[in-house]
Amino acid sequence: MLDIQTTIGDDLHAVLREAAAQGPTAIDGNSGAVVVLRHAEVERLAHNRRLAGVGLTLFDFMGIDDGPLRDWYGRLMFTNEGEHHHRLRSLVSRAFTPRAVERLRIDAATQAKAALAPIAEAGRGDLVAALALLPMRVMCRLIGVPEADVPVFAAWADALSPIFGFMTPEQIEDANDAVERLLAYFADLVAQRADDPASDLITALLAAEVDGSRLTHDEVVAMVANLLVGGHDTTASQLGCTVLTLVRHPEETARLRGQRSLVASAVNETIRYDPAIAFVPRTATEPTVVAGSAVDAGALFLLCTAAANREVGVWREPERFDVSRFTEPDAPRLLTFGAGPHYCLGAALARMTLEEAVAAVLDLGPLEPVGDPADVSWRLVLGRSPEHVLVDIG
Repeated sequence: MLDIQTTIGDDLHAVLREAAAQGPTAIDGNSGAVVVLRHAEVERLAHNRRLAGVGLTLFDFMGIDDGPLRDWYGRLMFTNEGEHHHRLRSLVSRAFTPRAVERLRIDAATQAKAALAPIAEAGRGDLVAALALLPMRVMCRLIGVPEADVPVFAAWADALSPIFGFMTPEQIEDANDAVERLLAYFADLVAQRADDPASDLITALLAAEVDGSRLTHDEVVAMVANLLVGGHDTTASQLGCTVLTLVRHPEETARLRGQRSLVASAVNETIRYDPAIAFVPRTATEPTVVAGSAVDAGALFLLCTAAANREVGVWREPERFDVSRFTEPDAPRLLTFGAGPHYCLGAALARMTLEEAVAAVLDLGPLEPVGDPADVSWRLVLGRSPEHVLVDIG
């Protein structure tokens, strides 16, 4: 039996290796969910229409029966299926395009360099703290939120990030307060953009149309809040995991510094090697077969992408960090962003933000860890992440 949802440190991979050696699935001791550990089965089930997102199941489990948090969460693309999910995803995809993301790259690079400037000047510092607000700054620039409001948005997003897992009563109270404030802010901003369009995501969402259908005002408000919350901690936490991986592998980082064309591959490799998000939750909507065994409707699953992305026999030397791995044409599929109808719409934005952050870290020059890089404290919000990555510029 595993405790996958609270095993957040370096022991995560050892625990998953041991579980995978016992069989293709395990049971999560916290939720009773079936943990799926094999790459092929995780990918197959991610496409399986008999498995859906968990919807409001966790809210029911936690006793969140009504209120603004449940109302908002129940309207998200993440918590819906079928035609409603397809309509929302199709409309958002028209606005949230890779081209729109790519237009932000120069700004993201500037923001990353500015975030690390104090470390460059002092010759030492904490990479996690320095880059903590970078994903929020990039997302706010995409959405059209003024720079001055970024810190308060980060606080709201931090309070809302735990909603995708199990929350304490205190976290539920904080999240209810945050969602009311966030939605009120966006209701005003969306109304402004309806009267005065700009070159931002809110304007694009208001204009998006598929087969004569458009998002309503309330849908745009809910969707923008969804994108902001869903992309904040996941990317910020992965940034922490990514820079820690680079500091722990100085030879590969030096190789990367000399071959900047490998940055995109290296970012994918850090996500594979040490991911912020270890699993994707799913619920069986009807009886199905998982790893050769029949399961009943209503069963909860955790598709363990962290285990799948290090499976022996699927990956070449899966325990080795290799910045060029994803330049190989036969590299397996990276499953961290999911697959199928719930593939992460923000994957391109997350990757771009991580790439520019890594490039800015490389520009600092060779880095030496302060203290033992194996001795790291970890935290968990939505994603797992080291609390600090302290470095000296060599």
